[in-house]
Amino acid sequence: MSELRLRKRGTHWEYSFEGARINDKRQTISKSGFRTKGEASAAGAKAMNEYNRSGSVFTPSEISVSDYLDLWMREYCLNNCKPSTISNYEKKIQLHIKPAIGKYRLAALSPEALQKLINDKFNQGYSRNTLAVLKGILTGSLSYAVQPLKYIPYSPAEYIELPSTRATPAVKSRSAPHVYLTPQQMAKIFARFPEGSSSYLPLLLGYKCGLRISEAFALDWSSIDLENKKVTVRQQILWQEKNKETGAPAYWYFTLPKYNSNRTIELSSDVVAALEREKARQEEARDFYGDLYIRQYRDEAGHLNTAGQGEEVHLVMVRPDGSYINSRNMQYVSWVATRELGFEKFDYHSLRHTHATMLAELGASPKYVQHRLGHKNIQVTMNIYQHLTDKMSEEGAKLLDTL
Repeated sequence: MSELRLRKRGTHWEYSFEGARINDKRQTISKSGFRTKGEASAAGAKAMNEYNRSGSVFTPSEISVSDYLDLWMREYCLNNCKPSTISNYEKKIQLHIKPAIGKYRLAALSPEALQKLINDKFNQGYSRNTLAVLKGILTGSLSYAVQPLKYIPYSPAEYIELPSTRATPAVKSRSAPHVYLTPQQMAKIFARFPEGSSSYLPLLLGYKCGLRISEAFALDWSSIDLENKKVTVRQQILWQEKNKETGAPAYWYFTLPKYNSNRTIELSSDVVAALEREKARQEEARDFYGDLYIRQYRDEAGHLNTAGQGEEVHLVMVRPDGSYINSRNMQYVSWVATRELGFEKFDYHSLRHTHATMLAELGASPKYVQHRLGHKNIQVTMNIYQHLTDKMSEEGAKLLDTL
């Protein structure tokens, strides 16, 4: 264990001590500005004691939490998790976990330090979903440190608990608000992006089917039964950034829908008619372009490519020449909706929430809406109904004032 060092800098005193190495570099923890040597000594002893409660000396290694998380991502996650999961974990670790506990030694990381991390994020307004992901990372990584690595005798993450659903954070939740779009607003959006534009079908499928953006842009014609007016959601498409360490290029890839929410849902007559017209246009374009038509393929790893690797897929979201229309197209739609049309906080999820709300207003059962949207938890669906109940209560209160 390192020793507490005191020295005078100008007219003030400073304490310092050595912490766990990060990236094999020595880490010095220090603070200055104390008027006397005694004040610096007392503050340094307190800081050093607090530091060592969260991470004490580890034998045979003095690995820090920061370096251990890098090892866990490299040795476990890269071999066992989907690229989208890995990307999400990396962001959460860099933004939330390393700044809070990365500097401590792994060996004696305490349950109190981990619970404080979760509680602090809750009180900063982060959503329960974010808290659950953070807890999952801590639980998974520290369990791996116990077995098979045997770096620590037990996992302090076993004792982490998420705040109660009845608890109120210190600041307002950071969760994105659910925006409901009126029929008049949707009419303006479709007027701006009419049939034939690259944005029309994705907008229609979000609004009339409640598909997630990754599901809408992953649709292929084999998943659509126009005769029986149904579509089967069996995949989503995600973007994998370029790997800076290995140099592997970026790519789009197919994977199971979020929460493995495979489902077959009904299509309204207007959606069927729009899809029939689009399919006819694509068949005509394929004949027109001939050998110049860009064909899309899915390889064994699920990667989308135009190099002929794997089986050919006939995607719904393609341009006349066969090139893929990806979900980034919706960024421009959101910009137009918020800047030109003045619809505050619009995004693709607004379409999905609007679809669910319309179904609830028409009396559809929560179980039906849950299935149609692929919600993992019925409570997510019920929140829409609770919103409508609150709205009806407010309207009822206004009617009472007119009696």
